[in-house]
Amino acid sequence: MGDIDVVRAGLARVERRAAHVVRYFYAHLFHGRPRLRALFPADMDDQYERLFAALVQVVDHFDHPGLTGHLERLGRDHRKFGTTDADYAAVGDSLIAAIRFHSGSLWDEDTEGAWQRVYGVAATAMQNGAYRSEAALEPALWQARVVSHRLLGGRTAVVQAVPDAPYHWLPGQYATVTHPRLPGVWRPYSFAGRRGREGVLEFHVGRVPGGLLSTALCDATAPGTLLQLGPASGSALAPPPGTPAVTLIAAGSGWAPVKAVLDELLARRPAPRVRIEIAARTDQDFYDCAHLAGLLQAHPALEVHRWYRQRGEGRVRAAERLHRHLRARQDWQTESVYLSGPVMFVHEIAELLGECGLPQESLARDPLPSSVQSRGYASHAERLIDPPPVPWIDPDARTRPLVHDRASAHAETLTA
Repeated sequence: MGDIDVVRAGLARVERRAAHVVRYFYAHLFHGRPRLRALFPADMDDQYERLFAALVQVVDHFDHPGLTGHLERLGRDHRKFGTTDADYAAVGDSLIAAIRFHSGSLWDEDTEGAWQRVYGVAATAMQNGAYRSEAALEPALWQARVVSHRLLGGRTAVVQAVPDAPYHWLPGQYATVTHPRLPGVWRPYSFAGRRGREGVLEFHVGRVPGGLLSTALCDATAPGTLLQLGPASGSALAPPPGTPAVTLIAAGSGWAPVKAVLDELLARRPAPRVRIEIAARTDQDFYDCAHLAGLLQAHPALEVHRWYRQRGEGRVRAAERLHRHLRARQDWQTESVYLSGPVMFVHEIAELLGECGLPQESLARDPLPSSVQSRGYASHAERLIDPPPVPWIDPDARTRPLVHDRASAHAETLTA
């Protein structure tokens, strides 16, 4: 077996004890490097889940051609923590110690060598990304002062902020964000709106029940609040210039990156034909209606369909109607699609479009699919005794999760 096969087999053996593996890892890491504890949130429960999810994704996609680029972006993003080369080595030592401890008699020298080599490849890619960012004189992080905050429908905040230094981003990208009330708690949020508007950045924040950062951004943020941002990241960008026909599909606050992509498409000359499919739980959950109405008035050729659960409908009827509508179209072979929303929504629609004949290269979403949703890390008894933390939908960060399909950084489920 190759090194990655050995690592995958070893990870599969300890996966059911993931919560204990991760707790051992952090205890080992903080014992050896106590200064690193200050980089993490006070409440570590969510961090346990995120670490193992990130590890699983790297191992699952180690042969994926997009992994190196993802790791380089991750290393660039980790500059905001002041991460050093010695820290990368310490993390590797603690990770291997945790896997070794929970592997028992199945661990041997060959297994340890395989883990060291695989981790070395990943760490080197992250370090290279950090080196390049530093050489380009890019800030490690930005301070961004909130200039506008609106809470729409009690569940979605539209936040506008101005960074303290030039900030470069592309429609479809996201930034990791933290709030002064929650040091060490970072989450990814996609950019919305138009670039270059007096340097204003716009984020849409869907409230997550029990969510730390989403709650703070919805309820404890006002003009003057100073947020911190990591660098722009993400490879799910707008279709290239010259694309004649584009369908934009969004659910929930996945509308944010679609809004940014749509603004770019409509500014092109000639503009492509654009169709928009936007889904929400109920009619009241469409939160940016005024902006969309203005676009429709200015661009009457826009075709927009809204999908939501109507009065008296069962929970899945709206989704079924959307699926039938998409399947009825016969032009997917010549269409470009930008897809954004909750992870499971994105996966489901991407699979449907593939069945309908949409070429894979015509679908804009980050290239590494999330595997977190399909994995169970504990038996029923283990969950009863040691309940897992809230299962965040988007792990790309997200550390930045490996994905941020426009399965976006917006942890929100569609129950249409």
